[in-house]
Order: sequence, then C-alpha cells, then structure tokens
Amino acid sequence: MKQNPATAKVLVASDNADDAAQIVKQLQGEQERVRASANAELAVEDFEDFKPDVLVLAFDNIEKAQRYCLGLYRQSQVVSHHPHRTVLLCTKDELRSAFDLCKKGFFDDYVLYWPLSQDGLRLTMSVWNAAREALALASGPSMQELLAHAEQLGAIESLLDQQLSEGGRHAVAATQTLKQAETAIGAAIDEFSQRLTHPGNAAVVEVKDAAGWSREFDRLKNDSVSQVLKATADGLAPIAAWPGQVHDQLAPHRAGMRDFAKKVGQAHWIVMVVDDDEFARKLIAKALEEQKYELLFAQDGAAALGVLRRTRPNLILMDINLPDMDGVTLTRRLKATPHLADIPVLMLTGDARRETLASSMSAGAAGFIVKPFTRDSLVAKLGRFLRAD
Repeated sequence: MKQNPATAKVLVASDNADDAAQIVKQLQGEQERVRASANAELAVEDFEDFKPDVLVLAFDNIEKAQRYCLGLYRQSQVVSHHPHRTVLLCTKDELRSAFDLCKKGFFDDYVLYWPLSQDGLRLTMSVWNAAREALALASGPSMQELLAHAEQLGAIESLLDQQLSEGGRHAVAATQTLKQAETAIGAAIDEFSQRLTHPGNAAVVEVKDAAGWSREFDRLKNDSVSQVLKATADGLAPIAAWPGQVHDQLAPHRAGMRDFAKKVGQAHWIVMVVDDDEFARKLIAKALEEQKYELLFAQDGAAALGVLRRTRPNLILMDINLPDMDGVTLTRRLKATPHLADIPVLMLTGDARRETLASSMSAGAAGFIVKPFTRDSLVAKLGRFLRAD
C-alpha cells in the first residue's frame, strides 16, 4: 500500500536548540512526525530511538554536518542499514560544496537556508520529496529479490508446461481406455451371446427363442452399455480439451512473465569502488568500461556508507587505506550489518604483507586485488565473485 509522505518521521539534527526548534515548527505544517535532536551526546541515541525516514542537517556549516554524520556512521549500528534520506541546509558561500557532496552521494539534497531562507517552502518541499523517496525505498524490492522472483517465474513456467503436457497425456489415455473398454465389453457380450444361441452349444437346449436372446443382447450392448460409455467419454472430453485451453488462456500472461524475467536478467551488476585515489578510480572505470557493470564510487568510508543507504551493490572493491576509516574497519562494519553482510568485498591494496592480508580476511574480505593490476585480472576476479553471487 502506498504510504503518505506526511506520515514520514523527520529528525532535525543541529548543535543549536533554537534553530532546531524553528525548523521543527516550520515543518509541522506539512509533516505529522517531526522531532529535534540538538544534544551531541544524544545524537546516536536520538537517531536509533526515532529511526527517521528523513534526516535534516540543520548546522550552520557543512563541516559540522559532515562530522555529525561521520559520528553516526562510526558509533551507530543502525544508521548504515536504516533506509533514510538526508537534507543538508547550507549558506550561499557553501552552495558549490553542498552540490558536490550531494552529487557524490554523501547527502541526498541541499537547501539554501542560512542566514535567511529565500524560499520559505523550499525546505518543506525538499523534505516532502525526501520522505516520498525514503518510504518507497523501504517498501520496494531489492535487485536481488527481483532476480530471485525472475528465476521463480522461469521455474513456474517450466513446471506449468510440464503439468499441462502431463495432464493432456492423462486425458488422452483415459479416452483411449474408455474406447478399449467399450470394444472389449461389446466383444464379451457377443461371445456370450454366441455361446447361448449358436447351434451345437449345450445351452441352446434350454433357450426357447434364440432370436429373442440375440435381440436382447444387441439391445444390451448398443442401448445400455454403449450409452453409458459414450456419456462417460463425453464427460472426459472437456478434460482432454482443458490443457490446450489453459495454454491458450495463459499465453499472454506467460509472455509478460518471460518479458519481465528477461528484463530483470539483463540488469547490470552493481559494483561499488571505495578508494580516495582519483587516478585509481579512473583506472578501474576504464578497465571495466566494456563490462555490463553499473559502477558506484565513494572516496571515503562515510561516503560509502551513504551510498549503501540507498543502494545494495553486488560487489565492493575496497581500498585498505582510506582517509576517515581504514578499509579493514569498514569491511568489518559491513559484515556486522545483516543486510550487507553477504556482499563480497575485495580488498584493493599495494601492501601484500601477510599481516595485512590476515587482518582483511579476519574482517570478512572475500579476496584481494593487489595493485598494480591488469585489466584482464580485474575482470576475471570480479566475474568469478559476481557469478558466485
């Protein structure tokens, strides 16, 4: 059932209680459930208790908003897998930075708000749209679910073909059996009649009117037995026709099922690359440009967690050395999150020392790609793990 964005939960986070209260009051005209969180010590508790659909970052500069989000990602086990949208409030001087961060996926939307909003309804509209997206994200199926349903549709169609074919064979066999029974019964009556009426048979002595006996047997065979068998055969006729009728009636629906399964099956694998080195990201993009992969990029752990709020990739390429949290720590964090734990993580590293590999494996990494790597080795490694997925 479609949910009303007005019922979405909105959390206004700020380090200024007055600012938070002002924004809460502004949003309450359209949103039914709005709460403020202005105590830094309770930031994680407020988020985990309320579990907002929309998080409004009402800080007077972007750096504070980033620190707040990074603190949530580091300390909360809920934020990284709870579906929600973020709306960043910014100043005119930080518009470009806000745009870049939203483009990279760290935040979902931004609103020019400080020191005075030029459009009083802009924030309300942004929150409304974010709520609509968050509710859709929470209720919609994932790509893995769609792939599983597509496989089930294919199995159902195969089973349906098998059962229709088997039902047709049974119906034909039943009709043939009735015909054989009719012939056999007629032959048995003829034989019995012959034994009673044929000259030389001992039974003829006690039969006064052989012609009468013959007429009665003919009547029994043709009028009674044949009518019963014919009525039974007529009753089986719809059963014999049923498989073909079902096949014809389901044909357009099955065509739609096949089309859906085909489209889902053609969906691209999603690969997320977490690496702060722009050259490395470009190199990976170039190496995989001919593959049917949808590539997502994050330059640090916080940005990666932000992307994972909205998308569930099929595989993650994880650089070990990240600016905010190392790749091993981030991998351990993902493996501790139930709906992300089964995503294969391949570590990108130029450090092939035993202790580095051991720490990565203990964190849950599925394998390694040692820098520098070749295009063929990268494609082969990804292909192997994606086929397994």
